[in-house]
Amino acid sequence: MGRARGSIAAALTLAALGASGCGGSGEENTGPTPVRIFPIAGTPLKRLVVTPEAATRIGVQTAPASATAGPGGARMVVVPYAAVLYDANGAPSVYTSPAARVYIRHPIGIDHIAGNTAILKQGPTAGTAVVVVGADELFGAETGVKGG
Repeated sequence: MGRARGSIAAALTLAALGASGCGGSGEENTGPTPVRIFPIAGTPLKRLVVTPEAATRIGVQTAPASATAGPGGARMVVVPYAAVLYDANGAPSVYTSPAARVYIRHPIGIDHIAGNTAILKQGPTAGTAVVVVGADELFGAETGVKGG
């Protein structure tokens, strides 16, 4: 539950990124959109492209997914648990970063959680950069959660 509330609060923070300040001028921000979202053809996935300023405000940090031996010697991918997001239905996902300031949310299957790591049965390959700080804000931008 704490992560869900944190996700909502973080999303509200990102929604404010495009605001022109706290003053009551009533004018809209005419600067660049902090996050642009593009559908990825042939998939349900979306590519998020973040401006340098938004990336700095969010403080996005990534870490590489790694591999470990699973039952019977099968290779399993491990990500920091901090990278795992849950949507409103409890479905887990992680954001990957294929390029600087570019992020894609991928559904994952979790085999189990061990301390601060999530051992996956489905997800990115070992070596893939996953977002460990700032994923909540990216999720808010992608899903359109706005502050009131």
